[in-house]
Amino acid sequence: MEEGSHFDLLVIGTGAAGLSAALGFIESAAERGESPSVAVVERSSEEERGGATRGSWANLMVSPEGVVDPDVIQRVIDSHPEVDETYFRTLEAAAGGAVDWLGKHGVTVDHTPTGFAMESTYGATVGGGQAIVEALTQAIERYPAVTFHYETEAVRLCLDDAGLVDGVLVRGADGVLRVLSAGNVVVACGGFEGNYEMLTRYVGPRAGEIVPVVPGVRNNVGDGLRMIMEIGGDTAGQFDMLHVQLVDSRSSKPDAGIFGVPYGIIVNEAAERFVDEGSRTFEGLNESLAFEVWRNQNSTAYFIGDAQTFSIPGFEHLNQTDLAPVEADTIPGLARELGLDPEKLEATVSAFNGAVQDGTFDVSRCDGKRTTGLAIDKTNWARALSEGPFRAYPVKTAVTFSFGGVRTDVRARVLTPGGTPIPHLYAAGVTTGVWYQEYPGALSVLRCVVFGRIAGREAAQAARP
Repeated sequence: MEEGSHFDLLVIGTGAAGLSAALGFIESAAERGESPSVAVVERSSEEERGGATRGSWANLMVSPEGVVDPDVIQRVIDSHPEVDETYFRTLEAAAGGAVDWLGKHGVTVDHTPTGFAMESTYGATVGGGQAIVEALTQAIERYPAVTFHYETEAVRLCLDDAGLVDGVLVRGADGVLRVLSAGNVVVACGGFEGNYEMLTRYVGPRAGEIVPVVPGVRNNVGDGLRMIMEIGGDTAGQFDMLHVQLVDSRSSKPDAGIFGVPYGIIVNEAAERFVDEGSRTFEGLNESLAFEVWRNQNSTAYFIGDAQTFSIPGFEHLNQTDLAPVEADTIPGLARELGLDPEKLEATVSAFNGAVQDGTFDVSRCDGKRTTGLAIDKTNWARALSEGPFRAYPVKTAVTFSFGGVRTDVRARVLTPGGTPIPHLYAAGVTTGVWYQEYPGALSVLRCVVFGRIAGREAAQAARP
């Protein structure tokens, strides 16, 4: 085993959380006239750096004024007794400043309204998560005492004789183990979404069927959780739940999300509807629907609309696949193209059309235009599928991140089960578990940036002589 170098800070992971931690540490030290040494360890290659952040949409739940929707924060807090309210109050208070900080480094957030009904207000990062990764990386690389270690796996946290974290055992592309010693360590290498063994252990049988939503997710193999638990760190969050979404099952494009379901219908392999597609807005419905498709529908379903559906202004933005929808002039013809029973699909669509009630179809609000008399009624945006051509997207379930992770406080310090901070050890991003029951959307990258910065600045403070 080779001995490596010593660094003032070692960060594991190059997603939004890890990069924010590294840059937060550097900037905090620079304010005091210091130029600390920093190592960033990344499992992927340099070309693929950025983890799950790189391929994500990176929506940020802040208004143009930098305010997080307080109703959403309260909904998260009320979702489960174990939710850490202080964590989300800190996120709420620090979000605006974090977005301003991103802006200073060249990241732009667009608040143009979508035109569709939504459960919260948020902005879209121009250029998506890749823009955040590249902006923060470029800012970090301006500092001379920073070293990136790509294609390097974090194997174990190192402890001194007193049990204090003092570095990380890593394995490079050459297979050789090295110790990178460090005054402080920030673990920000994602959850266990890319580890089939851990998915099966925590989420359940068949969890390996859930594909990564972007390639970077494959590198999130639970290293942070494993290493921190090995030295007595605590856990938090719901381990048997994931943030998932529907994607075009034909596409290999990263984040080929299909979000237009509320404005048409969705059927399973038996050509039957199985949910109320209009129960929630497009971003509110997707996670629970995708989990249902995986758990009870063999991870296979078909979103179907007609010419009216696909001509809704802005509809193409809800469906981010790179492939055209399957198309046919008739419902039986569409069924044959999809491999479904033509008679069954025609019966399903006919029954749906016959149950549609009068009313004004309005995608900008929950319009109350519904069906009545069906086994599963649609409560909003119910409009007969009657105008050809008819189109469909075959969909499957993809994972974005795991809910369960390690436990931290609002200073991003890793805690033991007794609530004691482990000295010199911090964690941020998806490595930390905070979600229960449901993820409301547009808060994940935001919390990565907020608590990554906090971790970096806390580590800089701890590193002072």
